[in-house]
Amino acid sequence: MDSTSTAGTWLPFTIVTVFGIGSLIYSMRPATNVADPFQCNSNAKRLGSWAQWQKPQTSWRRVANSPLQGPTIDATLSGFCGVNTLHLSRLPLTDHGAAGWTVLLSVCHSQPPDLRDPNTSDPTSKTCSNECEKSWQKMLIPSALTPHRGFACITISRATLITLFCLTNARPAFQYSGPAGFRAAYASYCGQWYVTWPIGEAAFVHLVPHDSHSTATDVYPSTFVQRVDRCVEMVVGVITGREIQLAFCGRKPPGVWFLEYVPKGFPAAHGSRHLYNMMGGKVYEVDFMAARKRDISDPDGMLELQLPSTEEGRHVTMYVPETEEAFIKHALDCLPWASLSWSIHRGMRDILVAYAKPVMDTHRKEFAAMLKATVSDKPQLLNAKGWSLSFVCDSMGDMAADAVLAGRGNSGDLVRVVTDIVKVIATDLAVDPLDENYFWRSVDRQFDIQGLLALTKLFVLEWSVDFDYQMYHHLPTSLYFG
Repeated sequence: MDSTSTAGTWLPFTIVTVFGIGSLIYSMRPATNVADPFQCNSNAKRLGSWAQWQKPQTSWRRVANSPLQGPTIDATLSGFCGVNTLHLSRLPLTDHGAAGWTVLLSVCHSQPPDLRDPNTSDPTSKTCSNECEKSWQKMLIPSALTPHRGFACITISRATLITLFCLTNARPAFQYSGPAGFRAAYASYCGQWYVTWPIGEAAFVHLVPHDSHSTATDVYPSTFVQRVDRCVEMVVGVITGREIQLAFCGRKPPGVWFLEYVPKGFPAAHGSRHLYNMMGGKVYEVDFMAARKRDISDPDGMLELQLPSTEEGRHVTMYVPETEEAFIKHALDCLPWASLSWSIHRGMRDILVAYAKPVMDTHRKEFAAMLKATVSDKPQLLNAKGWSLSFVCDSMGDMAADAVLAGRGNSGDLVRVVTDIVKVIATDLAVDPLDENYFWRSVDRQFDIQGLLALTKLFVLEWSVDFDYQMYHHLPTSLYFG
């Protein structure tokens, strides 16, 4: 038999075999899809707009589906995925899925969202345009998703999780640690966080949006600015300025303590230095305000502060020498500006608020009156910033004044109200930047624009929430985020 007849004999069988195998592979896809743990996660209900980010299955030769892709999220002192200044919203402004990381990327925006939706004629629409949805998808590096607890999960570090908590102004709602493992819930301005770490299993983080608010009825501007590095510094108790980089000691047990300035002494701090290291900070560059026990029976001439202690109902007596008092003044002048209350290092807040409160109380009524007058005189400027005009005219001034007079609280909404009114005043007077003032170091403190800015930043401190910077002890080095 010659080669021509041999080829003619085998060619039909080869063609039939190839088509048969191809048909078999193609027919196996429905069964593969059912067995694929990701198949139920690959639709918009699970991944939101990120479902469009997935690679389509184009080859008939492959039985298995292409692995689903999610973003690589990293948030530390250097920023959120390389972006330091974020525009946060209380509610998701883009399509999100059930996975928590899709919710996060719907409330964190790398640029001011364009809320003009070409598909609607409603001028008050608070939903991002399609380009807004794609901004993160263009920037973030894709990585394979992992199925866990019915969610398509990315993997994040514990440093990233703590940064996200601080960024969204999280506070503990409940925390349990026992033989079954660790569980915690954290209420934040941008949603509710849940952390579970059962014994013998991987740790899992979930974020759900608020169900108590609606974009249709929200009278606040859709977004506000948050700086990642400042949020991290405030939770580890570090104040940074042009001529200062100073960390504060934590809250102390009851007793008598003396504040002591230690140049480049932050490496000797007990807890927050570890977190600062995790976040990419250089502890050896930071000065430290340490609390010491001293054998001084009569600390004559030293400033005395009464501070909270680690035991409820008991206090710390903290004596502050003249040199250390000068550093406290400098730190107060260099408090970073914020539009939202901080998740803050409680030891630092205790010292700064205790020192500054007598001055704040002197000007509190004047401060409240100025806020109320500004709202009354310039409602259109606040409306142009995104505030509802009816809210500005009917409620905003009273809310701001009452918040300042209250002296303390934990409402992020009221902090946004007060700080935006002050920014209207500062913009009118062309004051920039807002981070560093010269009020506390001034010999003759006047309630001028510098005083207004300094006391506004102190107000934010009064309304901030304590955050346990040592919570990393409860967490593994990496967690599933779904």
